[in-house]
Amino acid sequence: MQIHSLNLAHFGRFHQKRLDLQPGINVIYGENEAGKSTIHHFIQAVLFGVERLRGKGSKKDEYSRFQPWEQGRNYEGSMEIEHDGKNYRLTRNFYREDEYFRIEEVETGKELHLPGNQIDVLIDGLNKTNFKNTLSISQMETQIDQTFGLTLQAYMANIQQTKSQAVDLGQTLDYLKKEKKKCQNTDAEKRLQKLQEQADEAIIFGIPREQLLEDIQKRQEMLEQVREEIKAHSQNDKENRRKEQKERMEAIRLIEENNRIAAEYQQKKVTYDQLKSQVPEEDFEDLKVRWEEASIDYEDLADHYGQMKGRNLAILFSVLMFGLIPVIGVFFITGNMIIRMAAAGALALLLIFISMLLGRGKKRMKRKVDAAKEHFQEMQRLMEQNMFGRGNKAMLKQLKDELHFLRDQYERIQIPLQPYLEKYGEDISLDMEEDDDEILEILRDKEAHMMKSLERLLVQKETLEQKELDLENLEMEMTDLKQEVQANQEKADIIQECMQMILELSEEIHSDFGPALNREVSKLMKELTDGRYERVVIDNELNLKVDTGNGFVTADQLSTGTKEQLYLALRLSMVNLLYPEKNMPILFDDSFVYYDDQRLARILKWLSQQGYDQILIFTCQKREMQAMERMGILYNVISL
Repeated sequence: MQIHSLNLAHFGRFHQKRLDLQPGINVIYGENEAGKSTIHHFIQAVLFGVERLRGKGSKKDEYSRFQPWEQGRNYEGSMEIEHDGKNYRLTRNFYREDEYFRIEEVETGKELHLPGNQIDVLIDGLNKTNFKNTLSISQMETQIDQTFGLTLQAYMANIQQTKSQAVDLGQTLDYLKKEKKKCQNTDAEKRLQKLQEQADEAIIFGIPREQLLEDIQKRQEMLEQVREEIKAHSQNDKENRRKEQKERMEAIRLIEENNRIAAEYQQKKVTYDQLKSQVPEEDFEDLKVRWEEASIDYEDLADHYGQMKGRNLAILFSVLMFGLIPVIGVFFITGNMIIRMAAAGALALLLIFISMLLGRGKKRMKRKVDAAKEHFQEMQRLMEQNMFGRGNKAMLKQLKDELHFLRDQYERIQIPLQPYLEKYGEDISLDMEEDDDEILEILRDKEAHMMKSLERLLVQKETLEQKELDLENLEMEMTDLKQEVQANQEKADIIQECMQMILELSEEIHSDFGPALNREVSKLMKELTDGRYERVVIDNELNLKVDTGNGFVTADQLSTGTKEQLYLALRLSMVNLLYPEKNMPILFDDSFVYYDDQRLARILKWLSQQGYDQILIFTCQKREMQAMERMGILYNVISL
């Protein structure tokens, strides 16, 4: 498959952006934040769609990340490719309310309908898992998902034996893991534990029924006695209460009147302050005279400045003409070249000196004109502001009188209001305490305490009776749940056996194609490291070990640059195994950041010699292009 063009109609930062690609090596160059990774993800999105999550994860999923910056309902793009000698246009609309995927033959316009819109039906072996773990290589993402090892093993086994991709050990193992987790995290165990706790509480609740009933009766008698005492102390002086009620009502009336006046005062004060800022501070006629003077000064200076250019040219021309006469005379009188050159140089220096004097005078005049213009504009602004605010003076005086009147009203109300505030506080209401007597308060606290104590005893009684009734049902339900838990554990054990069988099967499959993968990776690693590492060993989970000559070391023990080379060699080796015809595009997105110049040159030279139909290198540096130019490697560059 070759990509001919990309049309990012509405995708991320791009709007109607078209990129034309060529066979061979293509370099997509742009500075950071230029959109290289967006184009990389666009290719993946057109082929396989964008990921949409739910809940909190939806804010950071692929769908949200690459939504068009211009917003709206347009969220789409297309890509033209060539596969098996035919040209196709892949068009995808990502908008969730109008999502579709369409494939058309460019020459005939015929639309292809693929089962499930899966691109691997048209292009064998091209699915999202293979793409992300082999063909798509991003910075710091060269390491491969270990679960892909099972997928690769099953794929190679199917290709070698059945020429199909029907079996996927990785997906099967993931499914069994989920099923086992369901068995081990079943609600039956939680419900069984909860029921056991309830049964234990029913047994541990060891208060004898007779003692509980006796305590309840005592609390009821004591509560009745306290209520009688409260009733005896609850007689109040009704006349005093009526007087207090009347005072509270008057205080509330005064507070409302006080608040009304304060609110009206604040409202008028805001209006007063706004008008005051608009009233002119200077006399209009005086400003007018100053404005006219500034206007005349500015016009006179501007006219004088405009005349200076012609005057300066006239002066320079006069000096030139009068200076040429003695110079010409020197040329006729003497034939000495030095004297002639001295006369011409003197004339030139004279002209330069006079030009500098005239230019300096012109600059001084320009500054005076700019200052006069700025002063004129300032006077113009003051005139306009003065004219706008003259009509507000009368209103300002009226508001000022009203504010004085409201302030006097406010101060008069404070005289009768202050005694009420000192007696009842600022939070005055018509609600009065029923009794301020200290003994009465103590009795009421005692009543509340006894009521709570009695309520707890009644709840305990009800709980005891309910637990006695439900204990037998709990024990029966616990028996059924124990049987369910045992059945789930047996199911989990069976699933574990199946998973073990799959892992053993993966090892058998790995033993068939593992040596070929080891040879491919070792060969490539030897070329990339210039013979420093000649042997690489890969297990069935794609864990890597390198033979240093003194023993094997894991990938994590290597330097970052060598580690990146190692995983890149693994990816490219799997590309050669999955796509032996080398007819798929390989994408490198800032993949060579940790490569020094020698490593970079070796990998670029190796890639150019492998006969891959198409390679896309996304980079924010010019190292790759400079290295290929030094080695004479042809490439196509696209600058963002």
